[in-house]
Amino acid sequence: MAADRTERYVLGVDAGQTAVKAVVHDERLRAVGIGRRSSPVDRTVPRHAERPQDALWGAAAEAIAEAVASSGVDPRQIVAVGITGHGDGLHLVDAAGAPVGPAITAMDSRAHAEAAELSADADRMRVVLERSGQEPTPGAAGNLLRWLLRHDPERVRAAEAMLFSKDVIRLRLAGGIATDYSDATASFLDTATASWSPEVLEAYGLPADLMRLLPALHSSGDIVGHVLPEAAALTGLAAGTPVIAGMHDVQAASIGMGALVPGRLALVAGSFSTNGVTTTRADVDPRWQSRLSIRPDLRIAMSTSATASPSLDWVLRLLGVHDDAARDRLFAEAAALDPEEQVPLVLPFLFDSPLGAASSAALAGVRGWHTPAHVLRGTLEGIVLMHVWHTRALAERFDWEEPVVLGGGIARAPLYVQLVANALRSPVTVVQNEEAGAFGAAAVAGTAVGLFESVEAAQELVERSAPVVPTEASAGYWAGVILSFDEATEALVPWWAARARAEAADAAGSADAAGPADAVGPADAAGPADTAGPAATGQADAAAPTARAAGA
Repeated sequence: MAADRTERYVLGVDAGQTAVKAVVHDERLRAVGIGRRSSPVDRTVPRHAERPQDALWGAAAEAIAEAVASSGVDPRQIVAVGITGHGDGLHLVDAAGAPVGPAITAMDSRAHAEAAELSADADRMRVVLERSGQEPTPGAAGNLLRWLLRHDPERVRAAEAMLFSKDVIRLRLAGGIATDYSDATASFLDTATASWSPEVLEAYGLPADLMRLLPALHSSGDIVGHVLPEAAALTGLAAGTPVIAGMHDVQAASIGMGALVPGRLALVAGSFSTNGVTTTRADVDPRWQSRLSIRPDLRIAMSTSATASPSLDWVLRLLGVHDDAARDRLFAEAAALDPEEQVPLVLPFLFDSPLGAASSAALAGVRGWHTPAHVLRGTLEGIVLMHVWHTRALAERFDWEEPVVLGGGIARAPLYVQLVANALRSPVTVVQNEEAGAFGAAAVAGTAVGLFESVEAAQELVERSAPVVPTEASAGYWAGVILSFDEATEALVPWWAARARAEAADAAGSADAAGPADAVGPADAAGPADTAGPAATGQADAAAPTARAAGA
């Protein structure tokens, strides 16, 4: 059916870790056209997770073209474009906006030694935490820049700007090198002043001249460009369509879940386990990020780890599940188990962990009578335990209303939703819109051009399920599961620390054989060979967050 020629539409684009989605929305923010393209991440080098910037743009352009074509909408009726994307990582470009090397995603952990060195320096880490609102992961821009200065300094010298994933797409679509506050928070932003901070850059151990890489800053809803003619030819959009600065995907997803309102908690089980409460408070803690949101006076305190769908996908592959039909059968078998039957305890630390970079995954309590269904439910419980860990930390400073809002790919499984409700002892409602990030980007873009009165008003259009409540019988079961998790992680800390020391010693031996690494400043005077101590110390200190969370 042809679209109403008098109605206005808005496009939201969501660049995830492995795929790009584009959705054309009508004036009620209902999807009328959807496009999806894979944007695979190359993991062939251990700890590396990267993709060509051209491939990211190509996937976005094709997804947008598919969304526009499938909507049946006259492109001139699409009045604005909003883009969101995963945060962290590193996307370097030259003065013309051309890529300088591949896009490094947030799941990359090559800079684990640099992250450990920073963590071991309490004074420097205090500056980063108090100014930027977070303790950086190995996939944060600051740690990745230090890694590049050691291993590929020419790449840094050739770059003129540092961007985030959504900025790369917007640059190709509308021109202009810039970013927004919500993404900038993950690097060198002083959240108190909403401006770039030389002090934070110095605390990372980076030279002052790298301030040149930091782009212009905007609120997410600022119109910063218009669709270029060459981009219009690729995407099917009308040249001249306004494009906003865009935002970090957690901010967009919170809008798409109706949760970017102070006092609301949103959980996402996607590429990351993301757990964020919207607030106007500036409380900081190593266990969460206090990120500026779509404007500087609003924040999300978010506690995250890459422990959700990547871990589930790995287990499914291990179990020989390679298609949707087999996946559905196994989920049905897991759902049919007695809800209080003991299943294996899974620590889903395959690619990341809130307990430190050295902590690895574990499977415990396995019995000979356990089936793949038991392992799957144990894996889902392990992913749920990450929601428990992260929200226990947040609960020490923040309050939120019920029900909790849940989204992400794994939330499509009713079994998972019930497990979350049982574990958190809270009603849980699920967002019915499968593309919450694109919804949020579209809502902010629509507000920027007057299609909606405010972002708050746009959030009233979000559709959510009836709340799923925790079962009474599950209370004792989940108390035991959580206790087992706390005991297991505490017991493994010394073993993880010993492994970290051994790996650091091996790395130091390799470095000695290869010769001295490039220096990146006074903070590195000791050299990479001295990282064994800090790495081990950082991992031993990882026990502290667990103990604090357990006492919450």
